[in-house]
Amino acid sequence: METISAEDVGIGVDLFPALSPLTFSLYDSFLSSHCSSCFSLLPPTPPHHLYCSLVDDSPTVSPPDLSPILSTSDIRAALRLLNSISSSSAAASLPHRFGGLLTNHHRLMADSSFSVAIRRAASFISAVLRSDRKDTVLEEAAICSVLTNAVEVQDRAGVALGIAVYGSRFSWINHSCSPNACYRFVISPPHSTTTPSFRETLPRITNTDKEHFSSNYEGTVRYGPKVIVRSIKGIKSGEEITVSYIDLLQPTGLRQSDLWSKYRFICNCGRCDASPPAYVDYILEGVVALEHEPTTVGHHDGAAPVGKMTNHIKEAIDDFLSDDIDPATCCEKIEGVLHHGILDSSSLRLHPSHHVALHAYITLASAYRIRSIDSETDDVGRAFEMSRIGAAYSLFLAGVSHHLVSAELSFAISAANFWTRAGECLLELASKFFMKSSSGEYDDDVKCRKCLMLVENHGEIKENFNQILKCAVTDSSQATWSFLTRGCPYLQNFKSSIDFSLKGTNCKREESKSVDQRVSILLLSFHCLLYADLLTDLCYGRKSHSVS
Repeated sequence: METISAEDVGIGVDLFPALSPLTFSLYDSFLSSHCSSCFSLLPPTPPHHLYCSLVDDSPTVSPPDLSPILSTSDIRAALRLLNSISSSSAAASLPHRFGGLLTNHHRLMADSSFSVAIRRAASFISAVLRSDRKDTVLEEAAICSVLTNAVEVQDRAGVALGIAVYGSRFSWINHSCSPNACYRFVISPPHSTTTPSFRETLPRITNTDKEHFSSNYEGTVRYGPKVIVRSIKGIKSGEEITVSYIDLLQPTGLRQSDLWSKYRFICNCGRCDASPPAYVDYILEGVVALEHEPTTVGHHDGAAPVGKMTNHIKEAIDDFLSDDIDPATCCEKIEGVLHHGILDSSSLRLHPSHHVALHAYITLASAYRIRSIDSETDDVGRAFEMSRIGAAYSLFLAGVSHHLVSAELSFAISAANFWTRAGECLLELASKFFMKSSSGEYDDDVKCRKCLMLVENHGEIKENFNQILKCAVTDSSQATWSFLTRGCPYLQNFKSSIDFSLKGTNCKREESKSVDQRVSILLLSFHCLLYADLLTDLCYGRKSHSVS
């Protein structure tokens, strides 16, 4: 099954109106803080209720814990799905389809680890519904349908609140590791008027299977988190529309493993089947040789030492996230591997875009920020230095993401988050700069009017990207980059946050005394946030919460 475009669609176009879910469920940790009906944040003042309005008639139950195969939210969603679709219509093509949705029942039940949990959950649901049927095939199909079609719902801050299953208009959109569309959620209370408006020409999609597509299976529920699909590439009439089901910033092997463990299929998209591997996959597993001029080495070269490097970094990240090591130790361990490698691979380093290096930059930026906060009370100067290095890692990660987006536009969602975080970290650093400054005086109208006018005039997307990036690189001159990376040997290896060429051994560092770093950092922050807004606009639209 596939969903195709009914017309030529440009970049950054919503493909159909906001679609209500067939079923949904909050994660357990949000049941007391968010409305179970619409996922909106509940008022903090008592009395506390499960709902912000009395519209949900699903039974309140406490499902059994069948993790890691099934979560309680999976079971609640399956129960609500059975309530929203009549048994007669759902049973028409059991167990392979449920309400027009593919269930993967045969694949999931063939796996003993899944089948045991699914049968236990089905028996629980049957008991709750007081079913008089002799078997639980209907309940099993509902659970399998949730496992196969549910997507994780995120709020405005990107926090995963729960799961939702949508009708064929959305669920029939296939996965690709190089998708031409993405999706966003609209979370608002029932009767809210904040849902975006659309032209009458929508929807812009169709399907060859008219019998099941956009049928009665769109469900009777008219509340819950809504979903909207938006093009992130130009799509021709008749071309298949695809989205990503997983994190795309992974090499092929990890993506395939992720898809199989979650959805039980092997991806055969152009990126996965490319031979030789697509450029982005080449660098996501690449290493750099340091002898003479740096060159990129394929991911199969030096596999053993590279594996040791990545394992050392992963262990440090895991220990940091589980509070087994303090932030300072975490930084020391990760930076040691990034900068020095390991003993038996002294000539090899991870490529700046290596997927493990990306996680390392995220962790380092977080660890340095914690170190900065911890130092604010006792040592303002040290807090400033920790904030500076953390901002440098955030900026470097944003630069790496630009390199990836230039090769594969579907990375725009991740890149938007990285550029936003870089801008926020630099802005935070600027505030510390003025606190540290003796005068504390600065021009609060620091911005690039040329770039601002480009965005306000809704110019061509690529031209806007290039102009803003050009200004950002200018602001991230060697003087500013040297200032941000001072005391960080790994980042000092690189010419700038955008240029990953390694500095030669005879390269002299540019002194930063002649540059007003306060203004330079503010301008750099401004351009990072503006660049993030362009990426967010591409993926979510100008009315999106992310753009604000």
